[in-house]
Amino acid sequence: MLPSIRHAVLGFHKALLLLVAATPALADVGAISVEVVDAVTRRPVDGVTITAQARDGRTRSATTQEGRALLDELDDGFFELRAESDGYVTAVEPAVRVLEQRTGRLRFELQPVPYALEEVVVVARAREADPFGAVSNTFLSRDDLRNAPGSGSDVMRALSGLPGVVSNGEFAAFSVRGHGPKSNLIYVDGFPFQQVVHFEQTLGEEEEILNGGRYSIFAPNAIAGAEFSPGGWSAEFGGRYASLLQLEVVDGAPSPVGSLRLDLAGAELLYQGPSGIDDDTSMFVQARRFDFGQLFETIGEESLGAPVSTDVILKTHTRFDDDDEFELLAIYAPEEYTRDITHILAAEEEGEAIEDVTVQNEDQDLVLIGGTWRRMFGSDGEWTNRLYYRASDRASSEGEAFPDLVPPGTPADQVPVRDKLLNVREKVSEVGWRSDVSFGNGLGIFRAGLQLTSSDLDYSTVLREDWIRYIFESDDPRPSGANYIVLQPDEIDSSYIASETNYAAYGEQLFDWGDASLRAGVRYDHNGFGDESLASPRFGFNYAVSSRLRLSATTGVFYASPSNLARAADPDNADLKSERLTHFSLGFDYRLGEKLDLLVEAYYQDLDNRLVDSGRTTGRLSNDGDGTNTGVDLVLARRFAQDWSADFVYSWNRYRVDDNDGRGEYDWDFNREHFVAVGGRWEINDRWQVAGRWKYGSGLPTYRYVVYEDVLAPNPPERFSQERFDLNAVRGDAFHSLDLRVDYRRPVGPVDLVLFADVLNVYGGPAGLQPEFNILTGGIVDEEEETLPLLGLIIEYAW
Repeated sequence: MLPSIRHAVLGFHKALLLLVAATPALADVGAISVEVVDAVTRRPVDGVTITAQARDGRTRSATTQEGRALLDELDDGFFELRAESDGYVTAVEPAVRVLEQRTGRLRFELQPVPYALEEVVVVARAREADPFGAVSNTFLSRDDLRNAPGSGSDVMRALSGLPGVVSNGEFAAFSVRGHGPKSNLIYVDGFPFQQVVHFEQTLGEEEEILNGGRYSIFAPNAIAGAEFSPGGWSAEFGGRYASLLQLEVVDGAPSPVGSLRLDLAGAELLYQGPSGIDDDTSMFVQARRFDFGQLFETIGEESLGAPVSTDVILKTHTRFDDDDEFELLAIYAPEEYTRDITHILAAEEEGEAIEDVTVQNEDQDLVLIGGTWRRMFGSDGEWTNRLYYRASDRASSEGEAFPDLVPPGTPADQVPVRDKLLNVREKVSEVGWRSDVSFGNGLGIFRAGLQLTSSDLDYSTVLREDWIRYIFESDDPRPSGANYIVLQPDEIDSSYIASETNYAAYGEQLFDWGDASLRAGVRYDHNGFGDESLASPRFGFNYAVSSRLRLSATTGVFYASPSNLARAADPDNADLKSERLTHFSLGFDYRLGEKLDLLVEAYYQDLDNRLVDSGRTTGRLSNDGDGTNTGVDLVLARRFAQDWSADFVYSWNRYRVDDNDGRGEYDWDFNREHFVAVGGRWEINDRWQVAGRWKYGSGLPTYRYVVYEDVLAPNPPERFSQERFDLNAVRGDAFHSLDLRVDYRRPVGPVDLVLFADVLNVYGGPAGLQPEFNILTGGIVDEEEETLPLLGLIIEYAW
């Protein structure tokens, strides 16, 4: 950040803090509405004692009737909430914040006590991850997400520190157990929704394309909970194989709350509370717009371009009676990105050398509209139907500028530019229906479901004319005697227009033997685009050895269909088959103390039909690859108590692949052998909170290369080229960084003010990404080790 901007921002915050300190606070009270259900049957549980204990030791209790209880007349501050009932594991939420003039909402999902543990005291969180899955499955609450250091206003960045998750902070997307960011399976309120990240580029720098987008469409405050599994999940879900992430959007609150969030990139408006239309309907609305182009210009990074994003999220929740409820979810998330000659020339104005001559344009509209009807039947049955419409329309173009052909200082409109050389159109619309049912039987619980989608695709790639590219691999075809490759329209142009119906069905039986459980299921998928019929058996076993020790084992087959963009890249890709992964894991969760847990899980994965790229001059792919993935994840976590929590995460991964092209095995692109993260959070008092996380990841596999100079001689312009060989034979630099977050909250009159500073990469540690090549100088572009301070103000008002 420029010094003048930094001083201005710090001055603003100092003045605001003085204003806050001088303003008297209004004394008032708040309340918490508590809902308690059985985690297995999803039925309300009566007679549960709910106790709220303040930091000063004062308590207040209530007992649930029809699964609900209200704790009112609570002073502003933090409370530990405990839910206790015979036959259930005691559940505790250690730091529930009560705010003045508003009624918060908390849901407890109580786990039945296993037979072997009836005489032992066990404590769980209010909500836990799938109890029939692996020990590595994790649930993060809304409080966990919005207080995560380094998250800024991005729920995806808040996932750093989960088992197997590697995120260096440069991108909102993350990799899991060596897999790429685009291999993660994501659901939002039960709807399949892969495009949760803005600026996930199709064209441009290789680093940007591979690593996913820079910014999520969901702020942490918009998500009520996130359930994560790094492998071995239920037969209910299919389509990707790296990890499963289920996001649950906030569905309103008993009392109305509005907030305005301001930071250097833009603004966010939020409302949650009653709908004002129907007494049984609550509502959540978020609207935000970020102009990163303006931010980059402010901090002296205009050469990055001008990304602009908008997010509008609406969710309503209606309870018709004790057995029926309905939810409506609508998401609209358009984005624009422009990098033109003015941005390229800005590097010189900022006193830096031009490193990238790429001009880009991207325009995307994204929408999701879905309705969920949930009905309870019998003593333990549940039937859920979801109907949704999802559409995305993206147009991307890439070209090249030639600032070195004119004298420095030449006006932008006089610099030669070959604009929109490569153009890609990605248009997809989908109508889908999901129906899931579960009910108890003599063996435990039976679950089954049907999923049906009708998709229309319209993809095209058009290269306007021959285009010389200066980065290539040794086996890429190139003109005789030339040290560059040439993209040609007859090899690149492709169109893919298709309409197909895909369907899937699954069934699984949950055998509950008290101290042990077994989940056995199978999933069937029919992929109309690849004309495939695929069966995926899944198994998960859990055994509670004691109140301290739980063992888990999972295995199954998982398929990942080729992306629409992969099928559209070349006419021969239309018949590509799904990649197949066979998964095995074994792990344990051991309670070292009342607040301290140790989790260790080892895994092995075997890959078949892995997609292999034939080269840079065409878009052809094949299913010739295979591979193996082995690793172990370790998490030592100190649960929140006495105002603080901490965790230590270590992951070891060895991911080897073979393209079966004669080159043999090599390390996969996203394989970091070692990853370490250490984090903690301290609530100093009712006003101040600090959190931090340090991360280290060993270097990514990379190539050897040779550089050629003046490859276009005797014709201008002067260009350098890079020939890559020995794919992933060496390792790049490691990355390490420290993220720190500070929050300050204080009531001022009828509103609450929250000042926050979320600083990513405090000391400017290296990002550890693949090195970039500068075709103007022939040099390797050093990754800039930058600190990114996200400073802002939140104004909340309750009525």
